Parts: sequence; C-alpha cells; structure tokens
Amino acid sequence: MENKKGTVFIALSALFYATYGIWSRLMAGTFGEFNQAYIRAILLLAILIPFGILTKGFRKVKREDIGWFVVIACMGGFNQAPFYYGFQYLPVGTATLLFYCMLTIGAYIIGKVFFKENLTKTKYIALVLAVAGLFVIYKFSLTPAQIIPALATSVAGLMGACFVVMSKKLSGNYSETQILTALAIVMFLGNLVLSIGYHEVFPIVQISTAWIAEVFYSLALLTANAFVIEGFKHVEPSVGGVIGLLEVILAAVFGVVFFRELLTVQLLVGSGLLLVSAGLTDAVNIVKKRIAP
Repeated sequence: MENKKGTVFIALSALFYATYGIWSRLMAGTFGEFNQAYIRAILLLAILIPFGILTKGFRKVKREDIGWFVVIACMGGFNQAPFYYGFQYLPVGTATLLFYCMLTIGAYIIGKVFFKENLTKTKYIALVLAVAGLFVIYKFSLTPAQIIPALATSVAGLMGACFVVMSKKLSGNYSETQILTALAIVMFLGNLVLSIGYHEVFPIVQISTAWIAEVFYSLALLTANAFVIEGFKHVEPSVGGVIGLLEVILAAVFGVVFFRELLTVQLLVGSGLLLVSAGLTDAVNIVKKRIAP
C-alpha cells in the first residue's frame, strides 16, 4: 500500500515537472540564468512562510538534521541555474537526455550508498530500459562549444537526484513546507549573489507572457517538489527515480499539444520502454507474490 501511495505521488509530481519546458520556453529572452531562479524563490517564500505559520508546519530542527537540511536545500536550490543554462544552449533533446540520465543514475547510486538499497536484477533491467527509452526518444548531438552546457545539465541532473532522494532523510520528521522553505531560502540567496556577480539585468516587471510563465513555473515547482518529497518517503530511491521518468513522456505530450511537435515512432517506442521500466519492479513483485507457496 505504501509503495502504491508513493507511486501515485511521484507520478503526480512528474505531471507538474513536465511543464517546466513550457514555462522555460516562454521565459526565454527575458530572464537570465540566475535572476529567474531567485525571483522564483521570492514567489515561493511568499507562499510557503505564511502557509507554514498558519498550519504550524515549522518545527525546531534537530542538531543531527541540520547537515541534511543544508545538503538538500543546496542541491535543490542551486540546480535551477545549470538546468536553465543547459536548456538554453543545448538542443532540447540532448539536454533532456543528459538531465534525466544523470537524474536516474544518480537516484540508483544515492539509494545504494546512503540508504543501502538492495539493487536487484529487476531494478538494473529497469534502469537499462529507462536509459534505452531516453536514447530512443531523444537524439544526442554535441559540439565542442556545447561541452560546458552539457556538463551543467548533467550536474543539474545529479543535483536533482540528490534533492529528491535525500529528502527521505527528513520527510519522516519534517513537513514538506519546512523542507521546501529551506530550499527556497538557499535558492534566493545563492542565485541572487550569482546574479549580481554576473551583472544580470533585472527584467522589467510587467504583465507579459514571460512573467506569467515565471509565476506558473513557480507554482509548478512548488507542487511538483511537494509531491516528490511525499512520494520518495514511501518508495525505494531506484524505483522512484524510474517512475519519475514519466515526466519525459508527459513533457513530450505537452510538446505535441502546445508546440505542435511531431508525434514520431521513436517517441512511441521510447515511451513504451519508459512505461515498462516504470512498472517492471511492481509487476515482478506481484508475480512473485502470486506464485509464492
């Protein structure tokens, strides 16, 4: 029952994560790599702090948990800039492939190292199917000038894996509101300093497509991260990482619907592999239970 609950929450988080591409495209040309992140953090804090106070969602942090709060907040708070940077300077397919490959592989590594997860043959097969599905959907192309954006995107994927998986260290004792508030504070302070250091120009505040997209991006980030923290509380890291790849399928669907991208055979085949990968571990467990004496 717990696994099913976790699966539902991670699937819901994938739905909101999948909208990131829409908002990023609509923001391009107006926001910089760093100011888009700290402005989003301000919007998040304007929601999280009053909500946390009203719901009594904040509690004193135990000394042994301070380090985990710092790590999780930094991983989630600083991955916005390299993610945005990579998707601005790489082909969308290449950036998506790199980000999700590193996110999924990172979830496996972190699960094994920090949570002593038992990585079975089924889980490894699921990983291979997931990576194969990504390669089928997205073409990989890279020029020498794109190496730095590629590295930035890969780092963003690993940081994303750290955030979602490491949240298991805190989600049993602290609310999603408190964890996300810590993330937003780091996102604000860190990206503000970097924005000033790189002399970014603050975008003119106005009712425009880019600003509306920033607001919806913030709401999507808030909802997606709340769902993913709750989801990973109930599932193993590797399983959650693979289920999270449903975001790739949903993002492709949004691309077809909103940007008139082509529905190709590669997309259908790759999506099929991702779906099989996402459901493989649960399917094998169900079969084992039924044939068990």
